[in-house]
Amino acid sequence: MKTKLLVKIFISFLFWIIWFGSQGVSTVRGASQIMEPANDFLNISVGPRAIAMGEAFTGIADDVTSIFWNPAGLGQIKSTQMFFMYNLWFQDVICNYGVMSIPMSNSSLGLSILHINYGYQDKWDEFGNNNGSFEVYDMNIAAAYGIKFSDHFFLGTGIKVPFSTIDGKSQSSFAADLGLLFKIPGAESLQIGFNIKNFGTKVGEANQPTQAGLGLGFVNAILGLKIGLDINRHLFQDATQVNMGVEYSILGVLTPRLGYKISTRKNELDSNLVGLSAGFGFSPSFNGFALALDYAYVPYGDLGNTHQMAITLKWWQPVTDHSLMAIPGSRTINKFSPQKSSARRANYNKHNYKRQTYSKSKSAVSKRIRKTRRTLLPPTYVRLKKVGSRIRVFWKSSLSSQRYGYNVYMRKGKKGKYYRVNTKLLRKNSYTSKILKRKRSYYFIVKTVDRQSNKSRGTTAKKLYLK
Repeated sequence: MKTKLLVKIFISFLFWIIWFGSQGVSTVRGASQIMEPANDFLNISVGPRAIAMGEAFTGIADDVTSIFWNPAGLGQIKSTQMFFMYNLWFQDVICNYGVMSIPMSNSSLGLSILHINYGYQDKWDEFGNNNGSFEVYDMNIAAAYGIKFSDHFFLGTGIKVPFSTIDGKSQSSFAADLGLLFKIPGAESLQIGFNIKNFGTKVGEANQPTQAGLGLGFVNAILGLKIGLDINRHLFQDATQVNMGVEYSILGVLTPRLGYKISTRKNELDSNLVGLSAGFGFSPSFNGFALALDYAYVPYGDLGNTHQMAITLKWWQPVTDHSLMAIPGSRTINKFSPQKSSARRANYNKHNYKRQTYSKSKSAVSKRIRKTRRTLLPPTYVRLKKVGSRIRVFWKSSLSSQRYGYNVYMRKGKKGKYYRVNTKLLRKNSYTSKILKRKRSYYFIVKTVDRQSNKSRGTTAKKLYLK
């Protein structure tokens, strides 16, 4: 029943886009002269990752820049993220952009600010005398909210206040965005996104640079590969644009990207490279913290080339070693069943550990911790994530100093036997299974292995039902 309702909303939104687009196009064609929209700087794309992928990001929208591309994507973000971008645009125009996402329960709030500096311009009077110079810049302040209604349906909306300043005089207006993201049931690697951006109040006689977009995203079509395909309609400029892009993650750290966009507007820049974009990302991660460095290169023919660079900081609630430490003989071991969440287990263990050690001296606690580290212990904080027809297993490093690697064991159903699924010893803290049959429950445990091939006991079993 709930799925049918979401499908109806999905179809209604699609027809609304078609109707709204036809109205905008008829208005433009009916006019004797096409008027350029106001605040056209709102269409300047942001985010080296999306730009390097040819701006095909409506159907992917899985990072903090979703506030620009599709606010529904904010509902997918589970970590706090801060994004800073520097864009050396052509003709010495500098574009700076900053975003922050704040995760909530099944939703995220995003805040952003865009500043475009066109530099100082000469001021001339009617007699041709130079009277100094004046500053010209545009700015946009925006807020967006994305919410997850189900595992397959995300909705987002945003508001923005753009204003332009020339020689100390500013003019502001109001605009809004609306976005949808839908994951196909049974084929979660395929995502469909819709958005309407920059619809709002007029600035004089000019409209906002409104556009509607439809995007397809193939997430992990092949492990580590993402493909985007977008169609965008600029409603008051009588122009349609097709965007295509790919990225491939190598070991989860280095990500090359390539994209291309085609527009119905005539290419007057005298270059065959116009529309092409490329770039890469470098994203090392640490315990509870991740850093991403992204770069994009876009040629614009006679206007020159543009370079975008950005840094993204991601962090989530850190899980301290003590809160999840399995101390031999303590009451916290195997206290929780697999059905209880890891967050609830972490909270319980944290308070239980404090209660057990509160009355003990610091030296006694330190001695017990050193003894624990000498014992070969299993890893902590094991999590499962569905990736299409595969299951990905994550865990925190074992507290044992002699750890050398890990083995992952899987069981099919409640009564099956565990068997090792990795052929080689795992040196990293994750494992992705082979393609598994759907409509079945799978249980996973992880063991620590030292250099002498000794194994620790298994972790508490984690269960995931593959729909």
